Amino acid sequence: MQKQNKKSSKGKSPIVGKIGDKTLVLQPTVVVLATYILLLISKLIDFSLINRENEYYSVVILQMMIFLLPGAVWCMFSGEKYVSRLRLKPPSASSLPLIISAALVMISGGLLISMLFGGLETLSDNFSLYDTFISKDNGTLTTKLYLILAYAALPAVCEEFVFRGILCHEYERGGVLRAVIFSSLFFGLLHFNIVNLPVYLFAGAVLSLTLYATRSLWGAVIAHFLYNIFGLFGQPYMNSLYNLTGSRSFFLFLVAFVFLVSAAVFTGEAARLYKKYLYRGYPAGYRRPVLTEPAQIKQSYLEIVRSPSAIACVAVYIIALIISWL
Repeated sequence: MQKQNKKSSKGKSPIVGKIGDKTLVLQPTVVVLATYILLLISKLIDFSLINRENEYYSVVILQMMIFLLPGAVWCMFSGEKYVSRLRLKPPSASSLPLIISAALVMISGGLLISMLFGGLETLSDNFSLYDTFISKDNGTLTTKLYLILAYAALPAVCEEFVFRGILCHEYERGGVLRAVIFSSLFFGLLHFNIVNLPVYLFAGAVLSLTLYATRSLWGAVIAHFLYNIFGLFGQPYMNSLYNLTGSRSFFLFLVAFVFLVSAAVFTGEAARLYKKYLYRGYPAGYRRPVLTEPAQIKQSYLEIVRSPSAIACVAVYIIALIISWL
């Protein structure tokens, strides 16, 4: 009897109860909603952390509470083998060119989108997490290590665990496209910034594609980490580079050139990896059952959009924007 129960729960979202004859199944957007609420609370208490000497420790602890705690609870109620299905094995050495090119695509593509939507003035000299915690660098080695841990490494691990690990795994039953779209959407909304929303949506899509091309969550984590490193130490030099070129058109040409080259490498490496998987007979490892009927796929999209937790996520996002404008 116990074996049958385990088998029947495999591949399903957590069941939380029943109303009459209906079984209540949680949507994975409840994890997103929890992160949004916790992040919004952290924005409200941010002023109490600004002048503390242990600010970096606070940022680390808050990120673990905001992302890892809701994610861990979801995994716990999803079954004992759930974590093993989140593609946690390290990426192969042959996928390293794709990972590096993914980071370059996000960096150059993000710059292009920022310039096209808001101009160069949207490129801040300060890197911040969710427009809340601003990185502060006094030039010492210790501070730089703190910055790398709190503002580059930990955000990459925590965010990828939730948005590429849990969300992509949950949503890919309706197709990889559905997983890419919704994981990128909720990742973009996470940052509570409407001006740079296109940048975050683009980055989320690239990270999702990196996950599937490398078949490793850590592949997306490494690409995300490299992107954050650029934000910490490279972004402040963009304005200087623009001033050095003395021409917006020439600067735009340079960034576009880097984007096109890195995008070509990214797509070429993805094609090479997929050919290798096909040649060696590696299974795709998508969550089952995968929907194939157009009507079922359409309904699966609507289920996400109409879910109370997804609607609440949008509401929290709007509240966070209003607070930032006040």
